[in-house]
Amino acid sequence: MAISHALKPLLLLLLSHFFLPAALGASVNFTNCRVSYPERRVKVTNVSITPYPLLLRRNAYITLTTETNFIITGGEMRINTFSVPLVLNPTCNEFPLCRSIVATCPGTLGPMVITIPIDIYGYDYYIREYFAEILVHEIFNQTMCVTFRYLVRDPEFSTGIVAT
Repeated sequence: MAISHALKPLLLLLLSHFFLPAALGASVNFTNCRVSYPERRVKVTNVSITPYPLLLRRNAYITLTTETNFIITGGEMRINTFSVPLVLNPTCNEFPLCRSIVATCPGTLGPMVITIPIDIYGYDYYIREYFAEILVHEIFNQTMCVTFRYLVRDPEFSTGIVAT
């Protein structure tokens, strides 16, 4: 049975609605938390994860779009992430903020994009929700804090459950 010419664009629209976001990543809801000195804050304006949902044991990236009112000259970034409500597959990574894969320093005033590579190891039979906290410390001062939740799935155990 042939699909009429009028239904082809509708079918393409429906397919792109389900498959395109996973390929391009997705923005997630987030919260900026307190920092040591608000006048030296790196404010996060967007958090996106590619691919989404994040796959266990595969390369993925968290991209933070930020704004700052001071020049960033260095610091340490720490990312803590684990599943919720059960704390499974906890991951804690620390690295210099000015590493070329994360950000270039000195950072400029205004908008800045920070790309963070992430790998979560472990096995899970279900699609899980994970919690993440990303912090930036400059000597003794915390200049950035953002928290968010995101979905993770194990590519080896496909349950047929689709998370929305």
